[in-house]
Amino acid sequence: MKSTPPVSSVPDASGPHRRVHARFLAALLSAGALAVAGWLALNAGDGVSVTPQDQRLVALVALVLFLSGITFYLAAAVATARRHPETRTAAHPSAGDLEADRSARTIRRIRSLSAVGAVFAIAALLAIAGLGALRVLVPPAERPVSVQFSDITGRVQLEFCPSLPSAFEALAKSGDLAASTTLLPVWVASRVCGNPSFQNGVWLYLNRSTITVADAGDR
Repeated sequence: MKSTPPVSSVPDASGPHRRVHARFLAALLSAGALAVAGWLALNAGDGVSVTPQDQRLVALVALVLFLSGITFYLAAAVATARRHPETRTAAHPSAGDLEADRSARTIRRIRSLSAVGAVFAIAALLAIAGLGALRVLVPPAERPVSVQFSDITGRVQLEFCPSLPSAFEALAKSGDLAASTTLLPVWVASRVCGNPSFQNGVWLYLNRSTITVADAGDR
């Protein structure tokens, strides 16, 4: 009567399926990485303010995590078992035992690499979710605008920024630009203001009737 070999000695036929699954997930993560890279490229011209910088930082972290996950999944897709020292020293191992041992170690290696890739993939998705939360929950950042004075003799401008030119670039909040208030708050850099007391820049409240404002991104 023919005996059934132990389960551990039976070659695992799931190896090819696991490789295909790893290649599929690597392709899926590649699409995600491409989308994040495209977002970074299209948003490279955002105004200099805290929120866009944070968004780009989170997107860059997500891109690195995606690439790391892709690397591990690709490694799982081509993984093979390493030579085991105990196998070489075993007394006359049969071909079936060698094949079963090699297959089992290959499966374990594919599982291990895929598990690490899954960790990076989940972390990348969490980073993308955090980026979405930033864009929804964080107030809109300032936008770069160009300001043209029709009258440069305003007392406030001369008092705080004596060398403020008749035309300059500044930052303004989207809500303020869309509002119909008499004064428009704009942030100007220290070098534009010309006042060494404002090393970190200063907010000026300009009368809308004396200025023309245009989106600097349209240039």
